[in-house]
Amino acid sequence: MGRGQYQPLITEELELPECAIYNSQPTAPPRTLIDILDETVKAHPQHPVIDNGQTRLTYGELQAEIASRAATMRAAGIGKGDHVGIRMTSGTVDLYVSILAVLTAGAAYVSVDVDDPDERANTVWTEAGVCAVLTDGP
Repeated sequence: MGRGQYQPLITEELELPECAIYNSQPTAPPRTLIDILDETVKAHPQHPVIDNGQTRLTYGELQAEIASRAATMRAAGIGKGDHVGIRMTSGTVDLYVSILAVLTAGAAYVSVDVDDPDERANTVWTEAGVCAVLTDGP
């Protein structure tokens, strides 16, 4: 091939290689964010994970909060394949716990900025087909 010419890679070479490109080690097994969090909780349950100056949670406390909210969602019929809207103040403990609880329940979250107009939020959630919405406060 001449300069500036490229040969495309064969599709099969791009699908789940046993070794990462330019690496002689096998690729890591697939893991989710929740898998990684669970492993971290087991290794460091008493270590602080969130501290916003008002609320401080250890990994163990965070996991308990997540489990409680995920159980509430599951009891309401929310689970794998569902979409849950989230509209909470950025940087709050509730936001982080809610996102992780939605994922733990098996659903996907659809976040809308708390400062966005209600019309925009409703449009986003309608298009995403959300089955529930988590918000700040009551």
